[in-house]
Amino acid sequence: MGHRHIVFYSIVITVIALVVFGLREQEVHEQSIEEKLASAIKKQILPSDKTLSNTDQKLPYYLYGRADLNNNGKEETFVLMQSESYCEQNECKAYLFDDQYKIMAKWEKIQQPVLVGDDINNGWKDILLTSYNQTYLIQYTDKTYNEKLSTALKYTDKAQALEAVGLAIDSEYYQANGTNLELDYNQPIFDCQTCYLFSYEELDNTNSQQHYLAVNVATGSVRKVNHSQNKQ
Repeated sequence: MGHRHIVFYSIVITVIALVVFGLREQEVHEQSIEEKLASAIKKQILPSDKTLSNTDQKLPYYLYGRADLNNNGKEETFVLMQSESYCEQNECKAYLFDDQYKIMAKWEKIQQPVLVGDDINNGWKDILLTSYNQTYLIQYTDKTYNEKLSTALKYTDKAQALEAVGLAIDSEYYQANGTNLELDYNQPIFDCQTCYLFSYEELDNTNSQQHYLAVNVATGSVRKVNHSQNKQ
């Protein structure tokens, strides 16, 4: 084998090793996030020596999403409980953890969607929370987020939602064979303010299988997604 071939194969092996190492490092990082969050929930939310009770319909014990709310390069974590002891009529307790996994704000009776706002107040991005089918604009003031929904500004997105419906209907996916388009609020926690999730069926599908479209009004993008990817 010539010198050039040896060098070439050495480079290929090195590249493969770096890719594998990178994937492994990302996997370990994700596991670390899961473990840190689970530990924080156990220590700061659950009563001593207690575990999360069962959930209806085989739901996870909690949903969560992560975003860098203050642009410091580190992500905060929003947790929406799903366990029966933390929910009442589909309204559940919610907690915001800082980048050190310490609770910095909490709310009662929250439902999806939970979104990251476009605007910034006092160095922190707004949060959009939904309670009893009304969305509220939660702003950062006095070194924390407003925990009282009664004092928060009400938010409406009717015009934007109609635009999202139009984008979904006009998309190649729905135009191909779609029917029964519906807005689905089970979108990822901390999705963007201009993001929507839609479900639909196909006309020739006898099994009435649901398909899903993720729409971003700001960019005009529409993409097909698996519903399982929208839940943590």
